Amino acid sequence: MAGPAFEALIIPDEALARGGVEILRAAIIDGQLHVTLRRTFEEPDPWGGLLSEVARRVARAYSAGGNFDEREVVFRIHSTFVSAGGARAPAKKAAKTRAAKKKPAKKKGKKRGRR
Repeated sequence: MAGPAFEALIIPDEALARGGVEILRAAIIDGQLHVTLRRTFEEPDPWGGLLSEVARRVARAYSAGGNFDEREVVFRIHSTFVSAGGARAPAKKAAKTRAAKKKPAKKKGKKRGRR
């Protein structure tokens, strides 16, 4: 017996013509997000630009129907990202904090000069 059908998106024509590498695939299964991805970049920072571009394209898709303003959609996506905990400052390393607390305080006293 075959399982439920998965509705995959088409491969972009440009990718078929020129090649490329798929870096991100997302699906909603029973209301839950499932993602596969390639690390792709040496540093994580370029993902910010990539996700920003994805947000703009999502906004264009919503505004194409005429019911949404593209800028408003980008703002709503950004607001949800921030409020959902997507944009947090990195946590300080606990080991450094503990080590700093263990250092004995320097004694304040007279400075000795050279003789």
